[in-house]
Amino acid sequence: MKNYDVCIIGGGASGLAAAASLKDGIKACIVEKNPVPGKKIMASGGGRCNITNKEASGSEEIVEFFRSMGLELYCDAEGRYYPYSNQASDVTETLMTSINKKNTKIYTGFSADSIRTEGGKFFVYGERGIISADNIVIATGGKSYPQLGTSGDGYSMARSLGHDVRRVYPVLTPVECENMPDFKGIRCRGRVTLYKDGSIVSSEKGEIQFTADGISGICVFNITMGIRAEDGEDPRKAMKRYEISIDFAPDYSMEQIEDRETSFGIVTGRIAEKVGIKELKDYRLKVKGTKGWKQAQCTAGGVDLSQIDADTMESKLLTGLYFTGEVLDVQYPCGGFNLQHAWETGRKAAVSINGKY
Repeated sequence: MKNYDVCIIGGGASGLAAAASLKDGIKACIVEKNPVPGKKIMASGGGRCNITNKEASGSEEIVEFFRSMGLELYCDAEGRYYPYSNQASDVTETLMTSINKKNTKIYTGFSADSIRTEGGKFFVYGERGIISADNIVIATGGKSYPQLGTSGDGYSMARSLGHDVRRVYPVLTPVECENMPDFKGIRCRGRVTLYKDGSIVSSEKGEIQFTADGISGICVFNITMGIRAEDGEDPRKAMKRYEISIDFAPDYSMEQIEDRETSFGIVTGRIAEKVGIKELKDYRLKVKGTKGWKQAQCTAGGVDLSQIDADTMESKLLTGLYFTGEVLDVQYPCGGFNLQHAWETGRKAAVSINGKY
């Protein structure tokens, strides 16, 4: 059996941020099921990694955190921070360099099957053996992008340790629509508005991308945070309650365009064939569903926040147990906000653990 002061389960954004923020002298290990840590980081932001957003609370601290490790960042016109090199792999390399200087042990290809407590210690069980630790950080991520190793196993760990888990569902994903016209491959400016039972849930302006069976784009991703089945509700029936309105002319009032002979000139010809002037600012599509976990950028739902100390990320139920990142019931829109949360919660857990040694 291997013994540590802290065992971090999950080598993703929050887990690596936690490990990089531990002070020297703390005996720590990371348990990661993938062959290499940071796999999802390296795939994020189209391979560039949108580290944070200047509008995110605490973003200045995260920018300084990375710069203190030697990684320079730049902020684009929309407030998104990226590594100056535009290489997501450099983010992982920066974190790993800092972690390796601390002599943190990293177990890759190690799937943590369960956690038990006894005598004030935690015991992590996996095929490769047992690890004991005084503190455990569950940084397993959610269920989005299972092809990158996330499987939702942190939820079963949380439940086994007495925590409640809110129903999880995929968000920040393309939307499938019923009776979709043949607009595949077209991109246009517009505004998408999500309706549930006839009432507005959310609305966002941006580039809309049309697919064979629905719509995509950042503005579409963001409104999916409002598409879900309630507890006990059949998902297929739940989707029938949702409808999306597309405003193809968000910069014009209806009065400015109502005298036009055709919508062509505002929209491209293929769209104009299906969308007349009267529908241009309110073209309705019935929601069939979201694309699911393989294309979702984030998980909604997760470990109940009321059972977590928001300042330290330590469990209110079990001393020495911490939860960070996407495993928690927290989700934000696209633009670096979710990664900000991952870095920030990982660092909060580390600061709390540092105070114990």
